[in-house]
Amino acid sequence: MGNIISFHQVPDYKGGDDRMSKIKRERMSEIEKIVADLLKDNDFEKSPYVDIVSLVKKDGFEVEPEEMDMETTGCLLVSDDKKSKKRLIVVNTNFKNPENESDVVFKKSRFITAHEYGHFILHRKQDEPLYAHRDTYHRTEPIELEADYFARSILMPLDQFKIFCELLQQLGEDDDQFSIEMLSKVFKVTRNKVKKRMEDLVVLNS
Repeated sequence: MGNIISFHQVPDYKGGDDRMSKIKRERMSEIEKIVADLLKDNDFEKSPYVDIVSLVKKDGFEVEPEEMDMETTGCLLVSDDKKSKKRLIVVNTNFKNPENESDVVFKKSRFITAHEYGHFILHRKQDEPLYAHRDTYHRTEPIELEADYFARSILMPLDQFKIFCELLQQLGEDDDQFSIEMLSKVFKVTRNKVKKRMEDLVVLNS
């Protein structure tokens, strides 16, 4: 994998997120395969930037931004009943931004959209006519961690992320902060999600 960033190179890394131990590496690989197939089917196979709203709309979803209470991050509603067919993702645009990160509403909205879509792809049973889900901050159930992983995987596709990591490390002379900032801009995600994706790569290749 070349000069891909290792654990000790990830800023603020303190031995990994203990919650990630609830997702086995085999499950991570399964989700990567699901995502790769989705990206291929939607012509995003070779693109570093994935237009997640366009992708979910192809699957019949409406995406609605709303200002909600701070604790709620997003909601998912799927009704495939012939009389009341509806697929809806609601994204809370009311965020705290303690690091004064640029475009934080856009970046977090993309992640929430991908997270909710992850629940639909990974957790909804095919014979379930109605599926509703509400997400809040700080949830650590396995299905929430899987939806988070799905979102990182689809917004930062594995092969593209590796390529850009290696390139930016060379350009930035192994300046981790430079790499994280540039990756955040390329993939349109927050810096924190970039760090998490770096940790994903180390686990996948361990």
